[in-house]
Amino acid sequence: MAARPEDETGAQVTAAYPARLLVDFLGTFVRGHEGWAPVSAIVALMVEVGLDGPSVRAHISRLKSRGWLLPDKRGTVRGYRLSASASAELAEGDDLIWGPRAEASRTAGWALVTFSVPESAREKRHLLRSRLAALGFGAIGPGTLIAPARMLGAARSVVDSLGLASHADLFVARIAYAEDVHDIIERGWNLADLNAGYARFLREYAPVERRWAQRGTRRSAELDAEAFRDFLFALNHWRVLPAKDPGLPLDTLGPGWHGREAGELFVRLVKLLETRARRHAATYWPP
Repeated sequence: MAARPEDETGAQVTAAYPARLLVDFLGTFVRGHEGWAPVSAIVALMVEVGLDGPSVRAHISRLKSRGWLLPDKRGTVRGYRLSASASAELAEGDDLIWGPRAEASRTAGWALVTFSVPESAREKRHLLRSRLAALGFGAIGPGTLIAPARMLGAARSVVDSLGLASHADLFVARIAYAEDVHDIIERGWNLADLNAGYARFLREYAPVERRWAQRGTRRSAELDAEAFRDFLFALNHWRVLPAKDPGLPLDTLGPGWHGREAGELFVRLVKLLETRARRHAATYWPP
């Protein structure tokens, strides 16, 4: 498992989803370099976070097969660039990942997506479900997904990008009876599991924030390398949480909801670590 040594608090920081570390790296660091990276940079930086070289190359091969990575040699440097479809798919999650998800207003209504996609297009049907789920939509019945109304535009973009406009309908809806709201929420989302994920993020990364806050502006190559690992691990752990979070009205979430606090912690971690992390990663690109 990708991990780093114990920090001063005794808490060990690990990658929650090691298989996604490369995608997190591509979406954050490679996009920041015009969507291109040397092969050597990808492999070396992934080895730094605990993956082994053969595994990284196998991940790269799978992403090539998916059409995400395209070979792109620049001068004598072999590299890869992100395809247009990969860049677009990564960009879909930006708003969710990089800021706390504000709670929706109950009075704004709900975005409702209904769809009926033929079996001949089952791959697109799967993509529609998974990409809407990644935006926080919950399934409340066959071919029926719901989220706060503010997600309607994002849902339309997904439907259009998959060429399924003739197979899906989008509405802004209102739930007629207050008691039905809680029933729909229970059917659409596993909020207990999500809240437990937020609580775990707080437990694991509050000590990381304290450690870096205590260091102030001290600067060294070693600290930058450590910040790269901590930043990528924090992103890897965090990114799946807002993707599962529909941003429901606060009064529907019950007591003890940790989402807002966890989101604020992630924002502070980004401020503490991102500049150092990007500075370290940039040393692997040619000047």
